[in-house]
Amino acid sequence: MKRARIWMMAVWIGFLAMAAMAGSRDDLWKQVNDAIDKGLPKTAMEILDQIIPGALEDRAYAEATKAICLKIIQEGRIQGNQLEEMIPLLEAQIATAPEAMKPVMETVLAHWYWQYFQANRYRFLQRTQTGEAPGEDFTTWDLARILAEIDEHFTLALAAEADLKATPISEWDDLIEKGTMPDAYRPTLYDFLVHDALTFYNSGEQAALPEETFEIMADGPIFAPVEEFLAWEPQTSNTSSAKLKAVRLHQSLLRFHQADADPSAFLDVDLLRLTFGNNFAIGPEKADLYIAALERFVDAHPGHEVTARALYEWAKAVYNQGDYVEAHRLAGQGWSLYPKTVGGKSCYNLIQQIEGKSASIQTERVWNAPLPEIRVTYRNVTKVFFRAVPANYMDYAGTYAYGLNEQQINALLAVAPALEWNAELPATVDYKSRTEALPAPEGLARGFYYIIASHDALFQRSGNQVSIVPIWVSDLALVVRDVNCNNIVEGLVLDAGTGEPIVGATATQLLAKKGVWPTQYEAAGQTTSDGNGMFRFASASGQWDSFLIVVEHAGDRLVTNNTYSTGPDYNCLSDSTQTVLFTDRSLYRPGQTIHYKGICIHADQSTDTYETLAGRQVTVVFLDANGQEIAKQQQTSNDYGSFSGSFTAPSDRLTGRMSLSIVSGP
Repeated sequence: MKRARIWMMAVWIGFLAMAAMAGSRDDLWKQVNDAIDKGLPKTAMEILDQIIPGALEDRAYAEATKAICLKIIQEGRIQGNQLEEMIPLLEAQIATAPEAMKPVMETVLAHWYWQYFQANRYRFLQRTQTGEAPGEDFTTWDLARILAEIDEHFTLALAAEADLKATPISEWDDLIEKGTMPDAYRPTLYDFLVHDALTFYNSGEQAALPEETFEIMADGPIFAPVEEFLAWEPQTSNTSSAKLKAVRLHQSLLRFHQADADPSAFLDVDLLRLTFGNNFAIGPEKADLYIAALERFVDAHPGHEVTARALYEWAKAVYNQGDYVEAHRLAGQGWSLYPKTVGGKSCYNLIQQIEGKSASIQTERVWNAPLPEIRVTYRNVTKVFFRAVPANYMDYAGTYAYGLNEQQINALLAVAPALEWNAELPATVDYKSRTEALPAPEGLARGFYYIIASHDALFQRSGNQVSIVPIWVSDLALVVRDVNCNNIVEGLVLDAGTGEPIVGATATQLLAKKGVWPTQYEAAGQTTSDGNGMFRFASASGQWDSFLIVVEHAGDRLVTNNTYSTGPDYNCLSDSTQTVLFTDRSLYRPGQTIHYKGICIHADQSTDTYETLAGRQVTVVFLDANGQEIAKQQQTSNDYGSFSGSFTAPSDRLTGRMSLSIVSGP
C-alpha cells in the first residue's frame, strides 16, 4: 500500500531481486545479478567488494547499505543460510559504518534477530528466565532477552530523530522500493523506520511476556479526538512495554505531521492509531468507541482518499457485530467514492464477501418412508437446484468418509441424474445465512445416490458452490455394536418401517485393503441374519481388520456409515459398577443452586446384563476450580438406583470449571 519493504523482506529471507543502480556502477550491479542467478555467491561477493568503496565515497548510502547487506547474505549462503552466521557480520559492519547508514542497518539487524526468533519460536517459548545475566550467544537466550534485543535495535534506529526527519525518503530509493501509494504517506526516512518498528511493537510476541502489565483502556484517550490523544501521558511502571512504545511512536508521528500542508501522512497515522487501539485496547465498550471514532474520522475528512480506508474499517467493525446491511452500505460508500484507492478496493472486496452466494445441504443418510427433510443453509440466493445422481457405492467407498476429490465431483456432475428438481427460497435481505427445511422428493428407486445442490441451474463449478451428500434409499435399518471383550462385531437387520427383525438377510464384510490409499475395500466374510435378525462377525485372521458391513435382502441393500474392527483377543473389564452424575445445567453463576442427580448401575458385557443398583451408599463431593473441596453430601440410591441433591455455587473463590465426583460408593 505504502512504501514497500520488499527489499528489506528479501534481506530477511536471503533472496534479492536486484534493480539497476544509477551511476557508474550499473555494469557491476548487472554482474552481481548474473552471479546470483547462476548460484555463484563468491563471485557476487567479489563484485560487491568493488561496489561498496565507491558507493561510500560517493555517499550513496542507500546503495552502500544494500551492497553490504547483500554481501553478508551471499556469505550466509555459503554457510548454509544461517542467521547465526549473518547477524555478527552485520553487527561488525554497523560498528564502522557512517552515521547516516546506521539507522537503516540497525533496522535490518532488528529484523534479522526477529526472523531468527520466529524461526525458533518454540525454543524461546520453552525456555525460562534464569537469575544469571544472559551471555553473548543469542542462540541460548530466553524470550525476554531476544525481544529486548530486537527492541534495542529498533530504538537505536530511531535515535537520530532530527536527522531522520530531515532525510527525504527519496534519498533511499535505491534500497526501499516504492509501493502503490505516493511518498506523501511516508515522506521521510523517520516515517518509514517508525512504521517499520511499529510492525514489531504491534505483533503478538510481546503478549507472552509475564511483565507486560501496561493496559490500554478503551474508554481512555486511545479513541478520543487527536488533540486529547496527543495530550495523553500514559502512566505505568512498565516503561519497556511494547504497547506503551507503540502509543508514543504514534504520538510522535502525529506531532511531526500535525502542521503539514499535505495531511496524508497525518491522517494515515491517525487512522492507524485507531486500528491499533482496536487491536490492543480492553473494555466492554471498545467496539462502540472504535466505531464512533471511525465515524468521527470520516465526517472530519471528506474528500481525502484515506477516508476510504476508514470506511472499510468502519464497515468491517459493524460486520463483525453482525450488521451486514450497514456494513454493505458503508463499504459501498467507500468503493463508490474512491474505487482506485487501497481503501476503495478493500471496500469492494468486503462487498463481494457480504454479497457472496452459497447453498449447502444436509439430510439423513438413509431415506425411507416417511421421507426426511433436506436442510438447505444458504444466503443471497432465492432458488436452489437439486440432482439425485445414482452411483456404484464401491467406486466411492474409499473416499466416503473423507469427501470427494475434484475428479469425482466432476464425474458425478457428468452423470445423467435419476431425478432433478428445484425449490424457491425466501430472500436473505440481511445478507445472513438461514436454513430452510425442504421435503425430500418421492420417486427414487432403492439404491445409493449422491444428492447434489447448486444455486446455479447449470451446476457450473466457477462462481458457484456445489454441495454434495451421499444417501441410501432403503427400507432396511442396521444397528451394529462392537463387543470388544469377545472380539466380535454384531448387528441387527430390521425393517425400517415396522422395526421388525429381518430373517435371512445377507451380511458381508467389506474388508479394507492394508497399505492402500485411498482406502479400497473387497468382499470378505459373509453370514446370514438369524431369527432375531442378528448377525455376527469375529476375527478370522487373528490380526486387526477394519471393515464396512453391507446387508442385502429382497433386492434391498444398505452399507454401514462407520468402519468396524476385529483383531487379537485382549483383556477388558466386562463386569463393572459405577455411578453416573448429571446436573440440570452446564453453566452457573456464583450463588446459584446446582441440582444434580445420580444413577448407580451394574453392567456385565459378557452376559449382556445391565441393571440399576438400589440401596447403595455414595458420597458426592463438590470441588472448586483448584480441586479443593467445597462441600460433600451422603446419598442412598432408591429402588430405581437413583438419588438427587443440590449444592450452592460458591461466591467466595475463583470462578472456573468446578466438578462433582464420587469418592465412596460405586
